Amino acid sequence: MTEVEQPQTNGIANEEEEDSNKARPADIEADMKEMERRKRVEAIMNSRLFREELERIVDGQLREGPSGILQQLSDMMGVPAARVGSVFKSSNCVMPINDIRGIESMGYAKGEKILRCKLAATFRLIDLHGWAQGLSGLVTARLNADQELFLVNPYGLLYHEVTASSLNKVNMQGLILEQGTTNFGINNAQFVLHSVIHAARPDIRCAIFLCSNPVISVSALKSGLLPLTKSSVVLGEVAVHTYTGSLNEPEEREKLIRSLGPMSKVLLLTNHGVICCGETIEEAFYAAYHIVQACEAQLKLLPLGLDNVVLIPEESRKAIYEASRRPPEGVDTKQVQQNNKESDKEKQPQPKWRVGGAEFEAAMRMLDNAGFRTGYIYRNPLIKSELPKPKNDVELPPAVSSLGYLLEEEELYRQGVWKKSDLRKGGDRSRWLNSPNVYQKVEVLETGTPDPKKITKWVSEGSPTHSSSTPVRIDGALQFVPHGTNPREFKKLQQQIKDNRRADIISAGPQSHILEVFVG
Repeated sequence: MTEVEQPQTNGIANEEEEDSNKARPADIEADMKEMERRKRVEAIMNSRLFREELERIVDGQLREGPSGILQQLSDMMGVPAARVGSVFKSSNCVMPINDIRGIESMGYAKGEKILRCKLAATFRLIDLHGWAQGLSGLVTARLNADQELFLVNPYGLLYHEVTASSLNKVNMQGLILEQGTTNFGINNAQFVLHSVIHAARPDIRCAIFLCSNPVISVSALKSGLLPLTKSSVVLGEVAVHTYTGSLNEPEEREKLIRSLGPMSKVLLLTNHGVICCGETIEEAFYAAYHIVQACEAQLKLLPLGLDNVVLIPEESRKAIYEASRRPPEGVDTKQVQQNNKESDKEKQPQPKWRVGGAEFEAAMRMLDNAGFRTGYIYRNPLIKSELPKPKNDVELPPAVSSLGYLLEEEELYRQGVWKKSDLRKGGDRSRWLNSPNVYQKVEVLETGTPDPKKITKWVSEGSPTHSSSTPVRIDGALQFVPHGTNPREFKKLQQQIKDNRRADIISAGPQSHILEVFVG
């Protein structure tokens, strides 16, 4: 018969080894099975993919009408079937922004999904601010710089109906490459304006067209946008173009490109509105927000007459604009330095701080708190993911410590007196076999003076002037007990060492037998 192998452990003696082999009572066995079942259910419910797929099924069943699935969920959760849908989604938002969930999310790359959610959330913000004017608006975002792919809102959807999955993917010519979840196409006449700007300015990734009443009113003024407020100054150079409503002729496109210039990111279209551009969606929305504020303030000051208003001086404009492009003082300097180190390692220029990034994240928190489910990934979360917790000795890995410490612990257990503070006075004994920080008081004579004095110094035992044992650091839990050691043999050897110490039989440890071969 073959000998039954001992269970392999990490060298820790299992004192309840014999008890574990005994048969468990029926009630305990049932409790253990119930605990395992609860663990499996908890693991399934914690799966994000499962929750999103379940939400998609519930949403579909609610639209189609009562079904057996809703009744089963009602019986399982103990709530009426009519209220099952409100358990899985917020009642404040009928149509979430991030509707790419479950298995459908696997069809999108990570960057495209994030960009879709961010762009769809921008439409909701424009609608909530009251800047949307019917179906004529358009917002585009560059998806791929190599292939020149863009995400465009379908022509026929209101801004509050746009979701991440409903966006159409088109090329520079306006040809739809991937249809969204709707049957609508795009506004080709409006897309020409965006395509001309994207083709002329590769640095522009997002373009927002606004035709709200305040913006159109200011674009119709001969004076244009005046530097009256801070909102008008943070926009930088605002270009103006006499727009006829179409760009069918190549000459009109060339005029538009010359009017925009190589640096300006805000273009006023005479009698039509404004188009705000940015290297990111955050920057484009930042420009859109401030130009609406500037136009509203200018319209309120127009009845007073231009002679009665004070324009911001040129020096102040430059200072305000440069300050708006720098990180505010409240930004964590440690995070900025960490971003710099990461960019140096990768040797790629990474933006330290995005223009309008803080404002856009605050707007995303507002939408998420209202139940819109933006799907936005926050660069600076409001709450820390891991709260700081004090160091706990229980979490340290088990390791063999000094034998004297084991004797003291065993003696205190026998006496029934356990004082953790008394045992830990010598420091954390689970890290060092013997302390490396041992010093000796030494008195030396002062040099360089006719009347030397005695100077007291504390010299480390490891210094050249004092010989001592080398401190041994415990680097791992298995440093002194190899992996696969038989627990019974380890416990037997440990008890033998304790008995030898009690009998004052102390040796230097196992003796080497290497030289016996040469002697023989």
